[in-house]
Amino acid sequence: MPPVGGRNEVEMNRILIVDDETQILKVMKRLFSETSYEIFIAKDGKDALKLLEETEVDLIISDMKMPLTDGYRLLSMVKEKYPAMIRISLSGYAEGTSMYKASLHNISDFNIFKPWNNEKLLQDINRIFATHSVLNSKALETFINDTPILEEMPENCKRLLSFIENEDEEALISGIEQDPVISKLLMQVANWAIYGAMPGSIKQAAIYIGMHNLKCFLHWAAIVMKAGHADQTNKGDNITELLWKHAYSTNKILLFLYEAFLHKQPPEASLFTGLLHNIGLVVLLQHNQKMYDDFLHSPANVTQNLLSFEEEKFGVNHQEVGAYLLNRKDLPFPIVEAALYHHNPLDSVIINKELVICVHIAEYYAWEFILGKNYSELKEEAFEQIKVSREDFETRLERFKKKILFV
Repeated sequence: MPPVGGRNEVEMNRILIVDDETQILKVMKRLFSETSYEIFIAKDGKDALKLLEETEVDLIISDMKMPLTDGYRLLSMVKEKYPAMIRISLSGYAEGTSMYKASLHNISDFNIFKPWNNEKLLQDINRIFATHSVLNSKALETFINDTPILEEMPENCKRLLSFIENEDEEALISGIEQDPVISKLLMQVANWAIYGAMPGSIKQAAIYIGMHNLKCFLHWAAIVMKAGHADQTNKGDNITELLWKHAYSTNKILLFLYEAFLHKQPPEASLFTGLLHNIGLVVLLQHNQKMYDDFLHSPANVTQNLLSFEEEKFGVNHQEVGAYLLNRKDLPFPIVEAALYHHNPLDSVIINKELVICVHIAEYYAWEFILGKNYSELKEEAFEQIKVSREDFETRLERFKKKILFV
């Protein structure tokens, strides 16, 4: 099927709801009755797949626990056959095993837990359509087609990702241990980008990070290798080294913020959100080194100028390019959102607002502590949104910056 928005723009988006409980289907249909969406229903996976063969659908909501073809299998098939379709899972809190597999293989953009809040559900549907509209914009499509940024993944990364696909943790760890480049990058990430973790071996680092996050790490490693920076030392002061240093520091501050102030971990599979948030800038830098070098050596507060300049020059900005790449690489939707909105964390279309706000704060202070310049604008309301005192945060960050940052 065409991507979201592939049909005439004035046509309403189509949503397919799949559940074996008739009452759930009735409730859902009634919920969407006063919206502009066109709703289709199916009572099982077989009916859903048959409908999809005959009808273009933009978004599917599937219950995870169904007889015969369950939600995991259905969404997996939809992902393979209709990769542009937005996928949402519907589940109870007790469905741990199936949700672990669903998260590992990223079969849905997000999950709705029963019982749900009607208003929030409708808002989140509107939000995810808005984000996918950006990811499938004509300007972004034109830029991607004209710019060679979707490069083939290195064979060693492909092989390691296949172990994750097969849920073979032992083979994955063994494969990493035997790969000198990947193992070196993994230990660098474990020591430079993870707050509080000091693994003594590759195996310990891999187990600590977990398969969900190793998948994200391998996609990051592939970009690093393709960019020719697998031997980075993190000690240089050229623009590329500064961007890597910023990525590591952003990730570490992000985890510090979650642990020390929010007293929890980031969402599942989001451990490396800070590492990946600026990947669009890293990729664009390969094609426009001088332009970015000039900007990053300009006076403070250049981010908005940079975004405007990028849009004038390319028709898109690095946030959009990064989010597009991460989405194409099948990384979790929260990470895609962080890449797309980290300079605009208060945007009303964001679903994972807490994570995006924390990335926004982390990347701001990473620049400030690395070079003493504020390359981005800090939204004052950001701290209020996550109920953290900016003064307390800055005091503790200053106290622990030698442990957290490269200064």
